[in-house]
Amino acid sequence: MKLFSIGLILLVIQCTGGSLVKKITGVRGSDVWIECMFDAAKMSQDKPVWWLHCENSDCTKIQHFIGGVDQLQDRAASRRGRVYPDKLREGNASLFIENVQMSDEGHYECSAILTDGPCTTIYVLTVLASSEPPQLTEALDTRSFTCSSRNGFPPALVTWTGGSGMNYTPDSVTQHTLNPEGLYDVVSKLTRNVTEEETICCTVWNQPLQEHKTNCMRVTPGQETDDQHIIMMATLISVALFILACVGFMIYRYFKGRQNLATKRERISNCSDDTAIILIGKPKHGVPSLINSCVFAYKAEEPFANWAGADKDPPHYAQPEEVPLTEHITITRALLQPEDRFWTSEREAYLDKWRREEQSHRRPFVFVHSCIDKLTAITKDEIQKLFEDVKSVSGSYPFTVLTMKNFGTADELKRFFKDLGSKRVFTFHNYTIQKHKRNAKRDEEFLDFVNACIDEAVDTELEMVPLTR
Repeated sequence: MKLFSIGLILLVIQCTGGSLVKKITGVRGSDVWIECMFDAAKMSQDKPVWWLHCENSDCTKIQHFIGGVDQLQDRAASRRGRVYPDKLREGNASLFIENVQMSDEGHYECSAILTDGPCTTIYVLTVLASSEPPQLTEALDTRSFTCSSRNGFPPALVTWTGGSGMNYTPDSVTQHTLNPEGLYDVVSKLTRNVTEEETICCTVWNQPLQEHKTNCMRVTPGQETDDQHIIMMATLISVALFILACVGFMIYRYFKGRQNLATKRERISNCSDDTAIILIGKPKHGVPSLINSCVFAYKAEEPFANWAGADKDPPHYAQPEEVPLTEHITITRALLQPEDRFWTSEREAYLDKWRREEQSHRRPFVFVHSCIDKLTAITKDEIQKLFEDVKSVSGSYPFTVLTMKNFGTADELKRFFKDLGSKRVFTFHNYTIQKHKRNAKRDEEFLDFVNACIDEAVDTELEMVPLTR
C-alpha cells in the first residue's frame, strides 16, 4: 500500500495554567508529535503528569508519570504513543505517535499538577488517509470505463475528463463503500460512446489533503484487445458452425423426407390386389376433398386437379362415384343424406350393394366426419348403427377420418370414435381447390392413410377366410 512519506506534525502549546483546546490533523502512516510544555520550576518532584485518549466519551489513560517514573510500565506494549521521561524534568511531556492509524483519532488530554494548580491541554486529532492511485479499465461490450481506488478518508471525489479537457463527470455514477479498516473504497463508472480517438482520465480527489491522483487511457473507436478479438472470432466461428449444422440437418431431413415419400408411393404402386377404399360421409364433411388430397399426394409429379368433383351441389355432387388411384386401387364415396337420420334412411340400399360386391374387391371402410359438426344424440345413434352394420358386412369396424382438424374439438371426437371401436382415427386438413400448395408433411399423412387402408383390407380378408380342418 502506498502512503504519504512519513512526516511529522508538530504542535507546541505552552501550558501556563487552565486548559486550552486545539484541533490537529494527521495522515495515516505518518508520525504525529504533540508537544505538551509546562514550567518545570512549578512542578514538584512527586506531582503526576498523564495523558488520556478519549473516544465517544470513553477515556483511557495511555501515559502516567510520577517523579519521572512510568506508572503504566506493565501496559507499555499495548498502549499508543510514547513520552520521553528524561524530558519531563525540563517541563516537556510531549506525546509521540508513530505510524498513526484511524484508531488513533479522538480527544487527547495532557495534564500536569503544578504548584500553582493543575494544567490541562485538550487536543482533537483527526486522521486522514491518502487514497491509492486509481485503476482505470474499459469494457468494450458496454463501451464503459471504470475507475476504482481504495483506502481513502474521507470519501474521495472522482472527476472524469476527456479530450480538450471536456468534463464527463455528469455522465458517470460513483459509489463509496466503507471497508473493515474504516476507510473508503470508491468505484466510478462512465458510459461513453467513443466516436474518435481521445484520452479519457479519471482523477481521485482528497480535498482536506489537497491531494489528487490521476490515471488516463488512450481510447480508439472499435478498439479491441487481443483476448477480446479471440473471443469474438471464436463466437463467430461457433455461430457459423451451428448454422452449417442446422443447414446440413435440414438438407438431410429434406432428402430423407423425399426418400420416405418415394418409398410410401412405391408401396401403393406395388399393390396388385383390387382394392376399393370406401369413404362414407355426409355432404360438406370433406369426402371429395379427401379423395383429391389422396390422389394429389400420390401423384407427386402432377398438378392439383378436382378429380372427385369437390364443391359441386346436388344432384351432381355424387359424381364421379369412383376415382382411380392406381390400376388396382380405387377410392369410392358413399355420400349420405344431409338429414338427422342420415344412415337409417339409406341403410338398406347401401348394405344390399356392399353385400353384392363382397367378393369382387377388398374393401376397407372409412367414415368421414368434419370437426366443425357437433355430435348430437341422434347423430351419435346413427353413427353407432352405421358402425355395427359395417362390421356385419366387412368383419371389422371402419376407420375414421376427421377433416378440418384445425377447427372444433378434434380430441373429443377422437375419443368418441375410438370408444365406438374404430381401429384408426386420422385427422386431416385437406388440400382444397382454393388452397393446395404441396407440403411434404401433408403428403406423408395422406400416403400413410392409403397404406393403412391397404393393410386393413389384407387383414380383414384374412380374418374372414374360414378355417378348414
